[in-house]
Amino acid sequence: MPATQREVARRAKTSLKTVSRVINNDPLVNAETRARIEAIIAEVGYEPHQAARMMRSQKSNIIGFLADGVATYPSSIDLVRGAQDVAWERGKQMMLFNIERGRPSSALADSQLAAFRAEAIIYAATFHQQVDIEPTSVPHILLNCFDGGGRHPSILPDDYQLARDITRIIFERGYRRPVFLNLNTDIVASHLRGKGFIEGAAAVGIDASARVHIAVKSAAGAPTEFGTRRILADLFSAADRPDLVLCGQDIMAMNVYFELAELGLKVGKDVAVASFDNLDPIAGLLQPGLSTMELPYYEMGRAAMNLAIDGATHNQVLRLKGKFIERSSL
Repeated sequence: MPATQREVARRAKTSLKTVSRVINNDPLVNAETRARIEAIIAEVGYEPHQAARMMRSQKSNIIGFLADGVATYPSSIDLVRGAQDVAWERGKQMMLFNIERGRPSSALADSQLAAFRAEAIIYAATFHQQVDIEPTSVPHILLNCFDGGGRHPSILPDDYQLARDITRIIFERGYRRPVFLNLNTDIVASHLRGKGFIEGAAAVGIDASARVHIAVKSAAGAPTEFGTRRILADLFSAADRPDLVLCGQDIMAMNVYFELAELGLKVGKDVAVASFDNLDPIAGLLQPGLSTMELPYYEMGRAAMNLAIDGATHNQVLRLKGKFIERSSL
């Protein structure tokens, strides 16, 4: 039979009211009494009734997490994990819904979160993009996406700085003829990373404006179709062939490994390869291992949950840096 507050009070030799005050974090409870009661709560495994606590406090302690495909997208699972870890650390409950925006799943999730009086809602997208989320009475935090009108705070990867950082590393390692096989231009990250690559090269006196090639044929959200084979064949038949290929994502880099092999080139020996994502298990299983910029998904999830709990200004935008994961391809 589950332990009750009455059982906790009996063991602590105190009143039921004092136990209730400890459970509800009343700061006026004596520290020694609080410690004794908390120890007994842990010992007997007492769990406060959530609905009753909501009624007393007028707070639900619930943060909604709307994962627009994120929960089934391997490279961004850490968005969910980061948010969940903070929720646990800070005594909140996270209600996770995998939805498709504009479909019934989205409306059903909104209805459930309204019924549970969610204090805030995190809306997460699978890739860096603009979304249109109407303001509501419940604060929204946009994760891996942003609102063009600045109506909601956003947590984003700093795609420009990611590209600047890896470009700096490339030139520090002595490479002088890198090419960048970029994502499709309808993806926000494509423009930011292209700019970061060009300006990173310019910082060391190299004009790389002609060294950026769009290598993804398909539009955002569609099945990925690469155009790397033709681009690589042309580049490596030229006299000033590249000494490094920077790929817009790790899945593209996997293709590039195979296509360079078909051209008789060995990655890590004849030509270096670098990328973005640090996608598990691809980056580590490729031979040689793929050097790549890891996107800060876990840190972004944590930041979004902290903003959801603490509150944020409507136009606040946080851009988080990633980190370089070095393996043998560079």
